[in-house]
Amino acid sequence: MNQSKSSNRLFFSWLGLLSIPILIGLFAAFKLLTEGHHLFNANDVLLWSLPLGAYIYLALASSGLTLLASISLVFGVKRYEPFAKRLVFLAIAALLGGFISIGLELGNVLNMVYILFSPNLSSPIWWMGTIYSIELVVLVLKFQRIHAGDWSSTISKILGKIGFLCALIAPLMIGSVFGLTESRVTYFGPLMSIYCLFMAILSGSALCLFYNLIHAQITGKGIADDKSSLLRELTRIFTGSLGAVIVLTLIKFFFEGSTVIPEFLNYHKYAQVFGSIAGMNTEVILGLFLPFILISIPKLRYNNSTRMLTSALVLVGTMAMHMEILLAGQSRPVGPKAEQFPDVISYFPSIWEWMVFMLSIAVMLLLFSLGERFLKLEAKPA
Repeated sequence: MNQSKSSNRLFFSWLGLLSIPILIGLFAAFKLLTEGHHLFNANDVLLWSLPLGAYIYLALASSGLTLLASISLVFGVKRYEPFAKRLVFLAIAALLGGFISIGLELGNVLNMVYILFSPNLSSPIWWMGTIYSIELVVLVLKFQRIHAGDWSSTISKILGKIGFLCALIAPLMIGSVFGLTESRVTYFGPLMSIYCLFMAILSGSALCLFYNLIHAQITGKGIADDKSSLLRELTRIFTGSLGAVIVLTLIKFFFEGSTVIPEFLNYHKYAQVFGSIAGMNTEVILGLFLPFILISIPKLRYNNSTRMLTSALVLVGTMAMHMEILLAGQSRPVGPKAEQFPDVISYFPSIWEWMVFMLSIAVMLLLFSLGERFLKLEAKPA
């Protein structure tokens, strides 16, 4: 009884803590909807700011979580069933957080609806928004079927397959939004789509690993033997995707460092917006290389503290990497705008952008908490 009361106090204290950034974020949303986009530190050259970076980050994490859920729900690997329901719900919560961020970045949430129902089939931005909207609807329907106990009916299987395809294609569409932008040569090329797909898998596996370990720590239930083996497999997926992203990042650095194209020379002036360690970007050192070294040490690989630390570093580091790529690619004015701006545009998020970011993350965490409390996310097929 005392343990139950203690659990309730902890839960409601956590909700009270989350209410602070949510109320602050709602105030920011009201100001944005009434006063407009000028509250952001964007301009005619640097159009994409922190809320868009948060959307990319959360949307890719959602896709990664959906792909992990598909191991059981689509490919029938039964030992992953204990994680499936929770993964689907986490994917929904992350994507909703992302939609809040992009909706407010557009200045009006209704602009998302307008874009969705004003199709331009040659626009990767339209395809990105449409596919993620379909993915959200499918995930909600799939979760409803699972929650009702329907894991394997024809409808449930079809929903799982559609969700998997959306989660696979959507990161490629995010990459193509940048990769098809010929006027911004630092974005341009097929590497961006591949990079976004692997970043989705990395973010999703990091979030899944971190969440499950934190949940076991907070609840005090520990990790059952069957879940312990699953977490070991998930750790290997996390390590593999981390290694793949490191390789792609090094290829990206190689291309950037071996060219004298003016756009890349200007790009380098902004490329270390988060600072550097031994000439290498801080977020890459701390968010990719350090976690990979730690998780590759056999004695540390399956240690819970190490896994929590490495997954947390990756989650923070990948967010910083998304922002750096987003900003550095816009830093050089092109066309007529080049005449009235300096060679490189500087940027720091306004307080309103930070409020929107906090709102997105807090809403996602609130949904995580409510789902864990009331929706039996540990359920698996009977």
